[in-house]
Amino acid sequence: MTAQPIVSSLDFDRLQPLLSGAYIDAAVLRLRALLDQARKVSPRRVPPDVVTMRSRVQVRHAGDDEPDTYELTYPDSDSGGLSVLSPLGAALLGAREGATVDCAGGRVSRRVTVERIEYQPERERHFDQ
Repeated sequence: MTAQPIVSSLDFDRLQPLLSGAYIDAAVLRLRALLDQARKVSPRRVPPDVVTMRSRVQVRHAGDDEPDTYELTYPDSDSGGLSVLSPLGAALLGAREGATVDCAGGRVSRRVTVERIEYQPERERHFDQ
């Protein structure tokens, strides 16, 4: 049995309006399902091993020797990070360290493992991020 995903209430409140006006694709459908199923918790109560918005995450793509690092961002961010509306971004939100997630993009499905959360705003007590 899979544990109920956890999402910061702040992330939930910021993502809901973005999804209502977004082009419907697999990533948006995945995010909507995640937000519908997730247990919403205050930012102060987010476990330190959960990927939240603006987390910097080290992941390993199946078959790759070296991990990649991404910052999970909102689609309007100019930081050059990984948009939560991308297939990989949608798959990472709410994932936990050590988890392997499937992400479908176009005609290709990929598996990635969350190796480490290098930075999570809630863990660092950056609640206004």
